[in-house]
Amino acid sequence: MSFKTKVLITLLVIVGFDAIASLLSRSFQFEYANFVWLSFLIYVALGFWGAFRQGFVYGMLLGAIAGFVDGTFGWFVSRMIGPFIQPKLPSLGLVLVVVTIATVTVLALAFGFLGAVVCKLLGQTRTADA
Repeated sequence: MSFKTKVLITLLVIVGFDAIASLLSRSFQFEYANFVWLSFLIYVALGFWGAFRQGFVYGMLLGAIAGFVDGTFGWFVSRMIGPFIQPKLPSLGLVLVVVTIATVTVLALAFGFLGAVVCKLLGQTRTADA
């Protein structure tokens, strides 16, 4: 499978996860922030999948892409659905939005790195990679 296809599937997985998590949170009055651990697990899995038979760097890159998508498109979809969050979040300024997107992207890069490491340890990446 090409990396471009993996990126498109990642986009769908992340936005779909954010939509479902928001709907569940809203429907059952379950704190949306509790889904963060599942997000981290998804980043690790995507890091593994990105590195799988392609290369270590691809795993890290797919993790970072997942974080960027989560912090932009996923966040937008989630805010439109209106998950259960206590206390309610005020409107955020541009600087705080940019800092949040950067933070989520870097966190996802780190978790993607972890997934890529697991993939490398299992011998599932290309051998030419570090």
